[in-house]
Amino acid sequence: MPSRTYDTLFTTNFEHIIPVSNNTQKFTILYTHGFCSDPWGRKPEEIKKWCLKNNIAMYRYELAGHGSDNARFEETDINIYKAQILEIIDKYIKGDIVVVGSSLGGWLSLIAAIHRPDRVKGVVGLAAAPDFTADELKYATPAQIEEMEKYGKITYPGQNITFTVTKRLIESGNDNLLLDKETIHVICPVVLIQGMKDMSVDWHKALKIADCVQTNDVTVKLLKNANHRLNEDSDIREILSALDTFL
Repeated sequence: MPSRTYDTLFTTNFEHIIPVSNNTQKFTILYTHGFCSDPWGRKPEEIKKWCLKNNIAMYRYELAGHGSDNARFEETDINIYKAQILEIIDKYIKGDIVVVGSSLGGWLSLIAAIHRPDRVKGVVGLAAAPDFTADELKYATPAQIEEMEKYGKITYPGQNITFTVTKRLIESGNDNLLLDKETIHVICPVVLIQGMKDMSVDWHKALKIADCVQTNDVTVKLLKNANHRLNEDSDIREILSALDTFL
């Protein structure tokens, strides 16, 4: 795993791949991973292979409080993630960008397209999850609401990982809600890939995003047997096919 640091809100691991021949560089893929995940799994690895094959630059990074920085997770929030992706666009990537975001990363990709319309030329949302922080409270049990009020967070124990949703995260999410608006001011082409067996993001959310974005250049791919991870061979083929459209 690449291990580098740069001067930003949080020190984080990242990888920046630049083609040998800059003359044929068309754009940079900016990959942002999901909540409580990291950018080193199968999806970003397959995207990296695609970039190398097609002589396309790629930038992937750990969100603050994730991966090697997970000890500071509770210090982070949506506003920090937003500042982080915008700082990367402004300081570390040159030229046009296609943002590819998984789950939370899909939310951040839409935010990047809104705030940097001159730089972001395409969005690929992989089980994109804008406004998921609002959903957490909507479906929380009375006991979980009480836990949030008492401790400032809700903990969801699992078999392999324990998820924590902090009050800070939810409040900052409220600052960045998209689907409560009639129009999301994204003007670039958007491709949304969504599994219909996703237990984390309702597949109808992809249709809602498509309806709200300002651009008319929107493609929604509903994968009947895919889950939230979008990690199967057939899912990867759909993701790479979406990237092909930007070539």
